[in-house]
Amino acid sequence: MLLCVLLSGSLSAQDKKVAKKAKTISISLKITDENGNAMPKAQVVVGEGIIHAETDENGSFTFKGYPDDYVSVTSNGYEKNVVLAEDLLTNGTIKLVKSKLEMAGNDDVPLPFTSFKKRNITGSAVVLNSSQLERYPTTDLRNALTGLAAGVEVREQNGQPGISAEEFTSRNGFSQKVGVGARGFNMMYIIDDVPTDITEMPLDPNEIESVTIVKDIVGKAMFGPAAANGIVFIKTKRGKKNERILNVNIESGVEAVDRMPGWVDGAGYASLNNQARTNDGLTPRYTDADIAAYAKNDPYDYAHPSVNYKEMMLKNTMSFTRFNLSSSGGNDKVQYFAYLGYSGDGDIMKIGPKADYNRLNARSNIDIKINDYIKVQFDFFGGLSYRRSPNYGYNTNYTNQDAGTNTVLTGIEFPSIISDITSIPPVAFPVYAAPYDPASGNPPYFGVTSAYGQNPIGNLTSNGYYTESGRTGTANVALDFDMKSILEGLKSRTYLGFNAFNQLRIGKAQNYYAYIATPAFTAGGADTILLAKAHDGTQMDDQVLLNEYYYQRMTIYENLSYTKTFGKNDVQAGVTYFNAKVARSKTEEPQRTQNGVLTTRYSYDNKYIFNGVLNYSGTSGFDKGKRYGFFPTAGLAWVISEENFLKDVKCINYLKLRAEGGILGYESFMGPFAYRDRWNNNNNGTLFGPASTNQWFGNTTESIVYRVSPNRTGNPDIGWEKRKEFSAGLDGMFFNQKLSLQLTYYNNLREGVISQVSSRVPNIAGINSALPRFNYNNYRFTGVEMGLQYTDKAGKFEYSFGGNATIQNSKVEKYDEPQYRNDYQIRTGKATDLILGQTYLGKFESDAEALVVPQLFDQALQKGDLKYKDMNGDGFIDESDQSPIGHSTPRLFYAVNLRLAYKGFELYALGTGRAFYDIMLNNQYFWNGWGDNTYSDFVKDNIGGAYPRLTYNKVNNNFVGSEFWMVKGGFFKVQNVELSYTLPANALKIIGSRGTKFFVRGANLLTISKIKDVDPESIDSGVENYPLFSTYSVGIKLTF
Repeated sequence: MLLCVLLSGSLSAQDKKVAKKAKTISISLKITDENGNAMPKAQVVVGEGIIHAETDENGSFTFKGYPDDYVSVTSNGYEKNVVLAEDLLTNGTIKLVKSKLEMAGNDDVPLPFTSFKKRNITGSAVVLNSSQLERYPTTDLRNALTGLAAGVEVREQNGQPGISAEEFTSRNGFSQKVGVGARGFNMMYIIDDVPTDITEMPLDPNEIESVTIVKDIVGKAMFGPAAANGIVFIKTKRGKKNERILNVNIESGVEAVDRMPGWVDGAGYASLNNQARTNDGLTPRYTDADIAAYAKNDPYDYAHPSVNYKEMMLKNTMSFTRFNLSSSGGNDKVQYFAYLGYSGDGDIMKIGPKADYNRLNARSNIDIKINDYIKVQFDFFGGLSYRRSPNYGYNTNYTNQDAGTNTVLTGIEFPSIISDITSIPPVAFPVYAAPYDPASGNPPYFGVTSAYGQNPIGNLTSNGYYTESGRTGTANVALDFDMKSILEGLKSRTYLGFNAFNQLRIGKAQNYYAYIATPAFTAGGADTILLAKAHDGTQMDDQVLLNEYYYQRMTIYENLSYTKTFGKNDVQAGVTYFNAKVARSKTEEPQRTQNGVLTTRYSYDNKYIFNGVLNYSGTSGFDKGKRYGFFPTAGLAWVISEENFLKDVKCINYLKLRAEGGILGYESFMGPFAYRDRWNNNNNGTLFGPASTNQWFGNTTESIVYRVSPNRTGNPDIGWEKRKEFSAGLDGMFFNQKLSLQLTYYNNLREGVISQVSSRVPNIAGINSALPRFNYNNYRFTGVEMGLQYTDKAGKFEYSFGGNATIQNSKVEKYDEPQYRNDYQIRTGKATDLILGQTYLGKFESDAEALVVPQLFDQALQKGDLKYKDMNGDGFIDESDQSPIGHSTPRLFYAVNLRLAYKGFELYALGTGRAFYDIMLNNQYFWNGWGDNTYSDFVKDNIGGAYPRLTYNKVNNNFVGSEFWMVKGGFFKVQNVELSYTLPANALKIIGSRGTKFFVRGANLLTISKIKDVDPESIDSGVENYPLFSTYSVGIKLTF
């Protein structure tokens, strides 16, 4: 079907040419504005997109067409004009009428169940287009949003190839790969009016028409409580009348590891281990001869192995590929958009079975005009994803999909791999206890020890493999009914959407032969190796199902809309009933959403604007009587630049003041039936029997005693968490529209957060493990968001520069906490992102000084250990001395951009940064160095400085949260760069293309930060999960 649609535009155009071959006419166009001034570079489209061109410097264009061809002329800031070709024979001049600022055809702001012109919104919504998103080379659309909108913070947590739908559930070890947040919360995604997380329906930039960033309360209330955290509102592309377009995009490149910290080699390990043991008064384990032997870095040496697991198992680069083909167009009756796209990432596994990620997206959006009253919209989407990976680790319960039973079941294997790399000493064992023997056919025996029972190389190469295939299917249908015969301006839309996803992991779970190899001597004094089996190898003939995940989503809504303009009054209103149900595997109850929404907009003289939303929503999460809530919101705007007292101020082209406020419930989709008690039962009750067997009483022993215990204490009074929000700001254009400004202040209260209030229920109640939930905690979030852009040109040289910045803060207004004795322990009244820790005073200069103030973390401290302040003066250092020492959320995040263009060449650059916050260096890379596990380069290079004294036995005092481990987290990144060249028009005629663009792109190219070893954007990347990558790509974009 998709292929037929892709070809249909071309075939119909060819047929048309054949039928009309003898009827062409020659037309000379002259495009002017209302004052008769010529308009160069106006866009001219003839027929169903057969001709696409621009007017010359005189506003002229000559072409041959057919009498019944439609000629469409557009220019930025002007209303579109469409005329019949034969009407131009007598008068070839077309006048374009200038639009009011932010009221042009390209100023639409798509919102839930409606669309407003930009002038008519009272919030700070920002609309992004496909060309802005496609510059970023990535298979994850979320990365492409980086730095494009004020108030939106995009944080890449790890560089995992591709996207997994299970990320949304946080099961099987999955964590958020990329966070897209605004005003303190992660935003939701709505794709073509259906709430669908982007991990469940990964999209390519080239199938997207627009992305509306909705942060203010009126826009969020248009959908309902599920959108209270903000919306990334996505509309996919649709065909346009008389504009046939065929796009081909090819892009390929490489992703290189940005920062991945190192770990010591065998000789370095032995030296540090000796030093640690010596510091604790223990005998060193390794001789100078041992260290010299380890320095050979031979991973196969039985007596002195030195295995660089990172070097042997991982690469520094992986591939990146994007290819897509799209076709769109249509006439007055039918419009279509068809898309086929491939996206792929490699992986950094150097050995073992194939590892990569591949995704195929296919989309067909069709609009059909049945008659003057009825239109039908059909949308179909199909997605296929394939992730190939080695298994890492073996469990006999490999078909069990409970991670508690099948302990090696993980969403991706890399966290387990890096965990072993960062813990197993390089000298623990050789790669092989006995290599593969071709003569006997015996498989290799991998080396292990009793302390380290897994061989990372054996795990990666010999634990099997799997292919995880995901299949997404979406079908949406909408019926639009123009009810103008009843009331002019009244329309109805009936919408039904269904999408489903199924993911299967099929492969082999195998194990290898593992032996403990112990060097020894024969009776004659010769060297030998004693082998002791650790575990047997296991092979599988057939593949089995290792894991599965699915979801199903059904969405329906009915929308009645009404628009009317009379005199200077303009009214737009809509009422919507929305109902959705989502079922996911391994969830107790489906998620249900039900909303009734009344949306109104009124403007007078295009100067005074009112937006209002009344939302009535229901949820199944609360008891009867608490399930429904009524939430009003409203906004006002004043286009003050239209007033007489500002009309003569030439530097001000447009200035709008705006404000919004209201109340909206929040749907968190928490576990169901929190209003009901729940009990556990088991057979582990206290046994009865003779006292001689330590049982209570009686003379008969009961073998099984059943019991029940509370799992949850229900609270029928819990209800909606409420968001009480206010925002105000301005939008402006200045100096002949060269400078644009958007400024917004927000003050949001999160009231009645549903929490288990442990400090409000006394321990004597006996329900500490089954606490009820209450609407208790309150948090406030405030901030200022600003966007600024300046655009101009000098001759043929065009330039634009600007950026956006957000200043944010937060406050705990009510919090469930104990009645602390000390003010510094109280959370209420302080920021929500507070970092609590010990106040660092320096290092003890003597053993005697270390004994002056006892601490409860260790038996005794010594010279070189960390010294903390006794905050409460009780003579001890313990958890009660923890006080606020920092903040984990940036007080400022920002982006700067630059665009330069000259004669087809264009340079675009985007930089992002964060400032004024703190990071605790407390992950595995920084907190290691005791016992027999390996050592990081950080420990090796910073003993006695940024790392405390090295010991064999862990000094707990030195590894608690404190100012010693806290650093400033600020950084700046060159986030995205594109250098491109577009062929001139005369060259395009030779190849028959309307547009040909060659480009080179890069992402995450440079990081400037005081933090050097790890990435400040996510210090756990490369330590506990995939590292972040720098991406470099080249490509070509063809338009026909």
